[in-house]
Amino acid sequence: MLKKLLGGLLGKDKPVPAAAPAVTAATVATPAEQAAPLGQIQALGFVAHQPLQDRSQRVVAYEFVVKASLGQARSQAHQRSFDQLLLNTLRNMNVFRLLAYRRAFIHVSLASLPDLPAQDLPLASCIFVLEPQTGDVLDGALLAQLDALRQAGWRFAAEPARFGSQANALALYQRMDYLILDFAAPNTRALFPLLEKLPQRFSHLRWLARNINSAEELALCQQSPGSQHFALFHGSYLGVAQPASHSKKEAPNQGRVLEIMRLLRAEAPPASIEAQFKLDSLLLFKLLRYVNSPVNGLARKVQTIEESIMLLGRDNLFKWLSLLLFTAEGNDGAVLTLMEKSLIRGRFMEQLGLVNGNRLEAEHLFLTGMFSMLGALLHTSQAEALAPLDLPVMIADALLSNRGLFARPLQLTLACENDDSEAIAGLCRILQVSPEQATALYLDAVVWAQEVLKEGEVQSSVEGV
Repeated sequence: MLKKLLGGLLGKDKPVPAAAPAVTAATVATPAEQAAPLGQIQALGFVAHQPLQDRSQRVVAYEFVVKASLGQARSQAHQRSFDQLLLNTLRNMNVFRLLAYRRAFIHVSLASLPDLPAQDLPLASCIFVLEPQTGDVLDGALLAQLDALRQAGWRFAAEPARFGSQANALALYQRMDYLILDFAAPNTRALFPLLEKLPQRFSHLRWLARNINSAEELALCQQSPGSQHFALFHGSYLGVAQPASHSKKEAPNQGRVLEIMRLLRAEAPPASIEAQFKLDSLLLFKLLRYVNSPVNGLARKVQTIEESIMLLGRDNLFKWLSLLLFTAEGNDGAVLTLMEKSLIRGRFMEQLGLVNGNRLEAEHLFLTGMFSMLGALLHTSQAEALAPLDLPVMIADALLSNRGLFARPLQLTLACENDDSEAIAGLCRILQVSPEQATALYLDAVVWAQEVLKEGEVQSSVEGV
């Protein structure tokens, strides 16, 4: 139903098939398993998947890394086994479904280069981030392996701060497609003099700026010498509401949409709702186009607002209008990113509700996730954005006070976004779902959001990544 709602909203005329269910993730690795000999490691920890945005703030890629593996010393054989398990886990969870609409940056060790040719992976959609281990040497044999893989279509990225002044480091960078600047790395700033020279020396390279957590860091990427080479960005600063400019003010019909939603929640008579639609011809056009789209299977054409409201029902009309809020500025990259995150949150929380078999609760959880970004969308506080809607108490409590029945599902959603493995484990125990189930549901929500955006023809272009 949710895909039908968005499909009708955006003028799609064909039913949308349901997303294929994600395969449940493997069990979380214990310390004993992490120390197991090659071939005996059975599972991974939480697989991080962070969104990467282009210069217009549209999400175009995801970065995958095994968070549990960071900072752990392993032999080359053990790391190769871990890398293989990461790739197997991504395949088993059917994560590569989303690469029709996104690209993937996948972390692997230098030790795994000989294993890559045997992998069945969508090379056109993947960039492999090379991770050095203690004792790795950038010798001629390793560079030759990279050359052979590149000729076969493999693409690579590296973080100069991880390689420092190793011999042949510059030769390695020459063979990369992306270089990574991590603003959270302790030694990044000491390397700024070198980083300023690299764009001039390797003009073909593009840069990924990771952990952009302030306006100053974003400005450094956008305004420093060679700033045109920065192509992808990641960080908490990109996901917060920015001060509204004249070009990003509330779209003309958003106030009308909010007013109609308020009237629906207040059980206003149909005549009052109809009067609001008549004040906005574009909104009325979209309503009638959706009601009469083939996805609703009507035998005759509906031409009146009152009949549309009767056929849709107030709940479905309210949900349709909530989706409409996030498409009012559909050509804006920042708004698309907010819409995508909202869809992921809504879908994930809805599926958490369905795990317990409560469909009404699941519907309310969907709205909780969708409205969790409303303040950022409207460039105002969350309380001010939600005020006209008169939402059910359990939704308002979760969004405004972080309490009540829906607070824990929302907290789990945010923990998954932030790759907080400890919080995920604790919240899963409270909500009585396994971490593996939660991880699978979240990844499935990510894929579902891409499919919904694709059906709505508001998908970001990833061809240049």
